[in-house]
Amino acid sequence: MIERFSPSPVVEGGFCGRPKHGGGKMIVKGVVMRELSLLVSVAAVVSLHASQFELYRDGALYTFKPSGSFVGFVPKESRAECRQESVSLVPMPECPAGVRLCEERERIERYALDSAEAQRQMHYIEVLMKRVKVEEPKRVLELSEAAAARYAELQKRKRSDDMQVKWRKEAFLKQAASMDPLHLSRRCDDEVKLTIPGRFITFDMHYEADIAEKDAITIVQHLGLSNRSGIDITAREAMLYYRPMHSYLRPIRFQPWVLRDRSRPQVRTLQKGAVPMAADAVPVPEEGAAYEGVQRQKARNYRIRGLKLPSSGERIDIALQKWRNGAERGEVVHPYRDRRVYRVVRFRPDRPIETNRWRIRSGEKVIATNVAGEFVDGRYTLFLSVDEDLVVERERMILKERESFFGGTLRKKDGYIVRVVNQSDEAKELSVVERIPVATRSDVEVKLLEVTSNRSMKYRLHEKGRLTIDLTVPPRAQAEVRVLFEVSFDKEKPVVF
Repeated sequence: MIERFSPSPVVEGGFCGRPKHGGGKMIVKGVVMRELSLLVSVAAVVSLHASQFELYRDGALYTFKPSGSFVGFVPKESRAECRQESVSLVPMPECPAGVRLCEERERIERYALDSAEAQRQMHYIEVLMKRVKVEEPKRVLELSEAAAARYAELQKRKRSDDMQVKWRKEAFLKQAASMDPLHLSRRCDDEVKLTIPGRFITFDMHYEADIAEKDAITIVQHLGLSNRSGIDITAREAMLYYRPMHSYLRPIRFQPWVLRDRSRPQVRTLQKGAVPMAADAVPVPEEGAAYEGVQRQKARNYRIRGLKLPSSGERIDIALQKWRNGAERGEVVHPYRDRRVYRVVRFRPDRPIETNRWRIRSGEKVIATNVAGEFVDGRYTLFLSVDEDLVVERERMILKERESFFGGTLRKKDGYIVRVVNQSDEAKELSVVERIPVATRSDVEVKLLEVTSNRSMKYRLHEKGRLTIDLTVPPRAQAEVRVLFEVSFDKEKPVVF
């Protein structure tokens, strides 16, 4: 049953009798109403301070003091506890007044009822018209016209009601798990601990970078929350954990290291490993943030004071921290894989980066909304856009003498040419990321013989054969880079590259 608050009637003359002065009635009423208002305010504060919310990657825990037995339009898989005892959640038609989703559900039911009423009236018109006698043709014609007009009106009304039901149901189910109000199967005078499964309350994280300045970047870290669980969350304190609520840890059993015969092939078993988490960030709330009470507890754990998260399905954005970081612009191309030249911004973050999802803007202009960043050579790199003024080509180098022998060793020379055409009126500083083969056998040797260019250039050879070439291309000019390397291997054990 749903319990509703009913204020006691004000007794004329106060609590003990009629006052001596005529204005006593208004004074007493005013005192009682102020006391009642104060009690309601205190009750609301107590309820707010008593509520707690914990959000994990696979579910949420909401501890609150319910008003009556009504819980909300929560998923049927939800679980409720009262004093650490399980309480069943059962569907009941009752829905309290003043609850937004209850009012929307009642509105949908009214549209559905109106549609059914129009359908029934259309049926009655069809039945009555079949029973009309043709004794007075003129009268029959008048009845037919009136019936047709009324039938068309009802048909339009039914179509409109059906569309309202359809659209409002779709909108409702974007805010709640179902349209069935769930209640506690028995009364609970204490706090209720509600466990909500995952997918219905979620949070994500992304960064926004402003690159309006030439030598700096302004970074804002955002936290997004969305709720479609069917219950409005109002919590004095909310904890957000970037980890699952439930986990199963398998015990590790010792396995001996057994020597096996070389002729017997070994079968390797691939097991799923844990996904490494990003670096820890130390968010510091800035002025003007959505919630000034956001605090970092530890790696990817946050505490929010006074959280209000309605079950609307809409994303609520919270600014966690903001800082300005030195940065440099550049352009990069990977000709061995992609001939497009990308504009990038590189910087060494003053604070660790927690996620690689970025939104890029320059002042008020949004450049990109779904950018992935990564660390390259110790600097964080963001790909911004494609430079259409630079055209890149790559072709294999033609050599007169490719192979030579030294005893049983075969030495094979090979290489490639990278050409860059600058069609703009300004010089371009381009970073060309290329590669040379990498040996996987101890009897194979790879040497970088030379890197030459007709333009100003410098290069660096990194691990795993990564070759970085910093190239300057004058305006409306062409630059050419030639890379020559040698691979030595046993002629009886050829390699392919």
